[in-house]
Amino acid sequence: MSSYKILFFGKKNDKYSLIFIKKLKKNFKNVKIIFFNGNKSKVLSKIKIDIIISFRSLYIINKKLLSNSKFSFNFHPGPPEYRGIGCVNFAILNNEKFYGSTLHLTNNKIDNGKIIDVKRFKIKKSDNIDKILDKTYNQQLKQLDFLILAIKNSTLMSKILDRKNKAKWSKKLYTKKDLENLYSIDKDITKNKLMKILKSTITKKFKPYISIHKKKFYFDEI
Repeated sequence: MSSYKILFFGKKNDKYSLIFIKKLKKNFKNVKIIFFNGNKSKVLSKIKIDIIISFRSLYIINKKLLSNSKFSFNFHPGPPEYRGIGCVNFAILNNEKFYGSTLHLTNNKIDNGKIIDVKRFKIKKSDNIDKILDKTYNQQLKQLDFLILAIKNSTLMSKILDRKNKAKWSKKLYTKKDLENLYSIDKDITKNKLMKILKSTITKKFKPYISIHKKKFYFDEI
């Protein structure tokens, strides 16, 4: 078991974050866990850590914490063409045939650091947002296994850090405002566009809506 000190940022009550933690604790003696609680400005600048791993967390890791660590990695739930928030929503809206996940180094910008690994899979016609995200998170579990091997093998780590990746980050960064606008449906929308937006927004947890006289009416199904 490796003696590296690991700092893991994850999502509370998330089954995939719990699997991440289980895998990390199986391979490393010292694993500190911080769950995202809605406060993006959370920073830890005084602790010394070897490796930072972020998964499904919106914490902003400041420069001081980055400088106190040897490496910092983020598991982005989308391919490099989709940066920011709501990536799966916009990928479906844009009729993408493939989706995926990106493992990359963290810097002080959003989804911008050196790309380490990209995994892709085909989007089936029967796939909805929840199914695509489940596939994405399962891909990221495989990427975690790869990262754990690299952390424990300095030669492998050097190779993956030195090699060039053909995948490049898109210049477009999707924001929270972009996603909010997608979920707010115009009452004069055409039928075809409505169907596309419903497919790209309806999940078990989130629903698009239309506002009439300051009241929101939510769509439950396509």
